Amino acid sequence: MRIVVTADLHYRPAHRHCYVELAQRIAAQQPDCLIVAGDVGHPLRLFERGLALFETLRCPKLLVAGNHDLYRSEHNSRTLWESILPQATQRAGFVWLEGESVQIGDVGICGTMGWYDYSTSAAHLGLPADAYLLLKELVNHDADYIDWPWSDRAMARYLQRSFDRRLTALTTNPTVTRILVVTHMPIFDEMIPDYPQSERWSLLRAYMGNLALGEIVSACPKVTYVVSGHLHRGSAWRLARSAGGAIDCRVIGASNGVPDFVTIVV
Repeated sequence: MRIVVTADLHYRPAHRHCYVELAQRIAAQQPDCLIVAGDVGHPLRLFERGLALFETLRCPKLLVAGNHDLYRSEHNSRTLWESILPQATQRAGFVWLEGESVQIGDVGICGTMGWYDYSTSAAHLGLPADAYLLLKELVNHDADYIDWPWSDRAMARYLQRSFDRRLTALTTNPTVTRILVVTHMPIFDEMIPDYPQSERWSLLRAYMGNLALGEIVSACPKVTYVVSGHLHRGSAWRLARSAGGAIDCRVIGASNGVPDFVTIVV
């Protein structure tokens, strides 16, 4: 089975030819499943046009949202999250992975945006977690364009609980032998680079991932792959896990501003 995962399209009409080429390259992989791991496009019309790139693919198509997809425009972030984006996803023929998991053969697919909880903050800064709420506006446009009423850590906990339930259901399903986890934001510290010489990057690191999700995934013996986006920097690791064995981890990158994809053969 060939599963293609892409992310961080940030669809822009001026560069449509690049996106069409990406869709053609993905189609040439003849995937059995396509997953888009967030940041498709904003405002809504660009989110819809980004998903429409893949309308001719005749395979299951799955999606988790990214932080940029939730930037307020004609709709506020809460409405986008709770109804507008799930509905647009369904209309485009995609499964909204935040609401359900998918099983293809003996492979389970579980996904979440994985909102940041400041657990990836740079240790050398020595700042308390509460400081990152106040500092976010200095380095992260989420502070300007995400207007839902929840705090970062409250949203992270909410998504974590829902993801844990779905992952547990797949884990206890005897017909599932392997699980692929897809997140927008990375969930292992090793996936996020360190640049202690850069004060801006060191601050920004706190808004890059969610390590509590990584602990949940690491404890699941059926998880064999984790693929994330958000960083725009491609990389790969094989990480040992608490449940024994190892997890093949990928972060989807970009080349000259054009999003890339990874093909997972399971």
